[in-house]
Amino acid sequence: MPRKQTNKILERKNDILEIIRKRGEVSTNDLVKTTGLSHSQVFYILRLLQRDGAIREIKRGKVAYWRIVEQGHEATESEDTDII
Repeated sequence: MPRKQTNKILERKNDILEIIRKRGEVSTNDLVKTTGLSHSQVFYILRLLQRDGAIREIKRGKVAYWRIVEQGHEATESEDTDII
């Protein structure tokens, strides 16, 4: 059973969403440094936001980046792949 989203969780979701919105694309580690939260706390919030359809994960090697999902546009994986 999922946990109830407390005011603290909702606040953190808004804070992290605002950081991603301002920067365009942010790594999980950058969010940890910026927010001062633990990696697991940040990751939990990111997964909630992803489940809500607000953000999506972009993997580049071992590093995960997060980006806002544009209204009415769910990018395909090929749009996020770097061509070398």
